Formats: sequence, C-alpha cells, structure tokens
Amino acid sequence: MDKQFDELVHYVLDYVKNGILNKPKENLQLRKAYSPTDLQKIFPIKTQFKGVSSSEIIKILEQVISHSVITDHPFFMNQMFGKTQPISFLADIIIAMLNTSMYTYEVAPVFSLIEKEVISNLGKRVWGKDKGDGVFTAGGSMSNMNALFLARQNYLEHAKQKGLFGVKPFSIFVSEQAHYSFTKGVNFLGFGIESLVKIKSNADATIHIDSLNKAIRIEKEKGRHPLMLIGIAGTTISGTYDPLQNLAKIAKEHKMWFHVDAAYGGALLFSEREKARLKGIENADSVSWNFHKVMGMSLSTSSFLTKEKGSLNKAFNVDAGYLFHEDGYDFDLGQKSLRGGRRPDAFKLWLQWKYKGDIGLAKHVEKLRDASIFLAETVKKTNELELYQEPQSGIVLFRFLQEGKSVQELNKLNKNIRETIFKEGKIIFNYSRIHGTVYLRYVILDPEFTHKQLKHIIENVVEVGNEILN
Repeated sequence: MDKQFDELVHYVLDYVKNGILNKPKENLQLRKAYSPTDLQKIFPIKTQFKGVSSSEIIKILEQVISHSVITDHPFFMNQMFGKTQPISFLADIIIAMLNTSMYTYEVAPVFSLIEKEVISNLGKRVWGKDKGDGVFTAGGSMSNMNALFLARQNYLEHAKQKGLFGVKPFSIFVSEQAHYSFTKGVNFLGFGIESLVKIKSNADATIHIDSLNKAIRIEKEKGRHPLMLIGIAGTTISGTYDPLQNLAKIAKEHKMWFHVDAAYGGALLFSEREKARLKGIENADSVSWNFHKVMGMSLSTSSFLTKEKGSLNKAFNVDAGYLFHEDGYDFDLGQKSLRGGRRPDAFKLWLQWKYKGDIGLAKHVEKLRDASIFLAETVKKTNELELYQEPQSGIVLFRFLQEGKSVQELNKLNKNIRETIFKEGKIIFNYSRIHGTVYLRYVILDPEFTHKQLKHIIENVVEVGNEILN
C-alpha cells in the first residue's frame, strides 16, 4: 500500500475512534436542509473513467459525512433506530473484517454457534425453556414476510411443489395500525392485496376485537379460508400493544396461524418489570423481533422466531449439494433462511449481551421507558400541548393546541411546527396521523437521555408553535 492509502486508512480509523469514544455535541446540526438538486450541485456524485488519489477520496469522505444525517445522537428521534450502542460498532467492524456468510458451519463456525445460542435465548423469553427456533433476517419486513410464508406452508404444504394454482382463496387479518410490510408481503408472495383484511383500531390504537370477529365471519361467508391473524406488539406510529391473549384465543378458535409483530415492542421481554404488556405472545406461532430498534444495535439486527422447531427447515430447505453436504445438518443455518448470503448480525446482539448481561439489557429497556414516561408527564404539565395517550413504549405522541382552531387547522399547525424544527436540523422527529388527527411523534432511543434534554424538546415545540402563531 502506498503512503497516500495509509493516510486514508488513518483518516477512517480516526473517524471511527472519535465516533465511538466521544459523546456527540448537544447543539449539533443533525441534518442539513439541502434539496436533491442542491446536493447534486455541491457533491461529486458522478463516477469517472480514471480513479482519483487517496487525498481526494478523503475530501469526498468528509463531504459524505458532512452531508449525512447524524443518527447517533439523542435528538435523532425520527425513526425507530438510532443512538447506536458503541459495542455494536465494534462488533460490526469485526463482522466486516472477517467478511463471512451464515449459510454453512464450514464457513462460519463460531458465528453459527453464536446465532444458535442467541436464538435459543430469545426463544426462552417468548415460549420458555427448550422451545422455539429462528434465524436472523435483513429486517422486520423480511421477518414478517417469513411469517406469511410459514402460514401458507402450514395450511398448504403441497404449495412448495405445486404452487397456489387452484387453491381456495384465503384471508389474513391485521390491524389498520400494522406495518406496511404486510401489504408488501402479500403482494410479493402472490397472495394478492385483497387477501389482507385490515381491521379498524380503537381510540388507543389497539385492534377492535368486535370488528375482527365480524370480518372473520364475513370472509368465511365469502368462501375464503381464514389463514392468519397478526397481533402488533408495539405499533409503528404509537408503540401500542394489541391484546395478544384475546387474539391468540381467536386464532386458535379459527385454526389460524398466529403471528406477533414485535419488531419494535419485543424489547420489553428483556425486563421483568415491563414484559407484562406482551402477555399472550407465548401463544404465537411466530414472532418478528428487531434489535436495531430499542436495543441500539447497528442496522440491521433482526430476528424471526418460530414456536415449532423444524418449521423453518421444512419451508426453506433445498437441495444444494455444492453448499450443504449433510441432510438436515442443524448447524448449516442457511437451510433455515430465505436468503443465501447473510451477515452474522447475531454477533452484535450476542456481544452486547455478553458485555451487559441480562441485568444490563433490562436496565437499557427500563431507562427508555422511564424517559418516555417523564416526557409524557412534562407534556401533560404544559398548557399548550395535548398528550395522545400514556405511552406504552418509548414512543410519545402529542400535539400543539390553540383554542378555537378546528382539527384541520391544528393538523396544519402541527405539521408546520415539525417542518420548521426539521429544517433547523438540531432535533429530528416526525409526525403521524391517527384517526384523522396529526400528532408530533418522538421515538426515544437513548437510554442516557437526561431530564434537561427531554424538557428542551418540549420547550422547543412550544417556542416554535408560538412563533408560528404570532
């Protein structure tokens, strides 16, 4: 390697070291408000025939960093990921350097053992000792698609060989608050979007049970088979938990596959204090559970879990003699996965688990819950604001109010508040609409959030709201 490349290596390693060891400045601009056209003008996006020097690459990297969103900051509250735990960065570096794939024990011996250990421990938290199976996936969307696939496999075992030709149509039931991946999934798998029956939600964003029972009856009258029922443990918009016990009973009554999407909300299972919200998850046939959400792992760290051992192998096992040399070999994890090449993402969670232990993971979850409760209490004490509901997770929704304004006018005002703060780039959050009302949506991801920082969030909204009105 030449001297210039050495400089490039040192630049990147220094950036990594500073990013891991140094706490981000509080009054930092997390995002610069450039339009795509403006950014294309100032950033050297075009590739060229002849390469450039290492020093030019350093300049380019500086621009990449400068014009990217800083997600590793307490005030990045826009999505359900962010504020990555430093131990995960270290794990990711090791993963990248070892550069292996998770399809066989031959090529990933240690990582295969690690993934099996992590899946075993996650299964215990859902179903108890010596139960459950699973695999790490590319994200919650892929986990939910796996669930749809296994529900089909369970009902139509012959479809693996013969497909869905001439099959009686079936229906899948889910709350209107569910993640969009289910709509994508039924389309991708050829079920058709009409197979997905969205059930209206209550005022608190939980699934409306009477409407669900009515919808099942109607679908049966249409001649459709009730294939699958999905419960949401931590909805995307409000972090709300469906009544999983009630849903499990309905699924059992109609012999439906019961899947729980706990991509966001599964983290409460790490805490004895908080896990009661997931009561009923032990009756699930499958569970989606992400760790880049809530647990602060780097993207993407996600799992798909199944109650019955062997169901994944049965669904995805294929004859690939060049790769899999022993039938049913339990340590060749590629036979459980829809994917071929797959990073050892379980290593990130495993390393954090080793570093913090059960106690540390529980504290992480509980600190986030405590922060969300404090933020909600601060909202309730602020005259200009209205809390949507007591938060059930780390997501807090509220809106700015002004007497005499209609719902439509308040919706516009709150969107304006969000856009104004978003363009400033120092606090990044989003807004969401529930039952026609727009709420400001804050996802708390930093377990070290201080009361001072949380109060600053509220003060910022009130200040901007009053400025817009005046």
